[in-house]
Amino acid sequence: MNDATARAVERMLAADPVWTETGTAGERIGLDRHTLLHAGPPFADPAEICPPILNAATAALLFEGMADGVEEARALVRSGAVTLRPAQDFGVVTPLAAVVSRSMWLHVVEDAGGSGARAYSPLNEGGGPALRFGIVSGAVVERLRLLHGAVGPALAGIGPVELSGIAREAMEQGDELHGRVGVASALLTETLVSRLGGTGEVCAFLKEAGQFFLNPWMAACKAMMLAGDGVPGAALVTAAGGNGVRFGLRLSGMMGEGWASAPVAAPQGPDIGSPGGASRPRLPAIGDSAVIDALGFGALALDAAPLLRAELGAAAETAIAAADRLLCAEHPVHGRRVGLDARAVLLGGPVPPVCLAALHAAGEDGIVGRGLAWHPPSCHAEAVAVVDALSRAGFPDAPDRRA
Repeated sequence: MNDATARAVERMLAADPVWTETGTAGERIGLDRHTLLHAGPPFADPAEICPPILNAATAALLFEGMADGVEEARALVRSGAVTLRPAQDFGVVTPLAAVVSRSMWLHVVEDAGGSGARAYSPLNEGGGPALRFGIVSGAVVERLRLLHGAVGPALAGIGPVELSGIAREAMEQGDELHGRVGVASALLTETLVSRLGGTGEVCAFLKEAGQFFLNPWMAACKAMMLAGDGVPGAALVTAAGGNGVRFGLRLSGMMGEGWASAPVAAPQGPDIGSPGGASRPRLPAIGDSAVIDALGFGALALDAAPLLRAELGAAAETAIAAADRLLCAEHPVHGRRVGLDARAVLLGGPVPPVCLAALHAAGEDGIVGRGLAWHPPSCHAEAVAVVDALSRAGFPDAPDRRA
């Protein structure tokens, strides 16, 4: 890595992500009622929005009371009366097809290391009908009402939760912190349930929400990335995600100058629940959870998760082999290499992998599989070109965009 990237990485390594509070998107990031946030880079126009995100937007508008039925809600999105914008433009990371609306509660994760970086993520909906699966139904809307009417307010005063220690312990027990978060979720749930008194509707929900750690960990990874953002000339990846059509990146040295994006393939791996064994069409890679892998966990840490490694087979071995050639430095807490250097990809390095669930392309069946997706190499080339052009132009230090 060059000197600028090394400075960005040093700032990132000093970050200490702590879940400090929980509040609504309207309160915490000033989100207005006519804007919804989605994963990955922006859509060119409303006609490009993939079916799962359109479904999630529809359910969100029904939850917000902005439409009386599915067709009315879809018309608001298609007409542009409701705008969809990339969540990471607001410091938010959202999983799979999930969108964020004004009344939804967010984890607030801050860097206790002093950078001022702050990131946000929606609450995990648990199993069953869920917005992140890209389906629209009465059950999904009812789950949103439970989550944001009871769970969010209950967590508002939960107090600070240090996330790095939970993550480290979970990796020691077989999580890679993206495709497998069961141990981490159990550890987090134990803490939350204890602070909430151990009984009641919210504790019952948390005990059944087997992936609850994933969302605050996404925000933790984003906060660490933002701690290293805004260094001129630096090729450290500080944003990554797919929108079901394109995959996008930002680098520290892009200084907030848009996204580098390209069409992306669907995750490849085992099918889940295919009727009669028939494979169903998969949506191209989707979700801001790609920040986990871009930091150095998930697909680049499959050596820590032997069960998932075995399930993914040869592709997992390719992903593991990529880690040392793509990642920048050893993390002082996790004892693993972290920090994705986009220049390493251009200099003959491997294509970076992401562990992802695969959604049904038509938005009808939710999750249909899981596996690995791969960054489009052209994203890295485009992003590095922007960084270099800004450096040649003598781009001044940008205002702090991390909070």
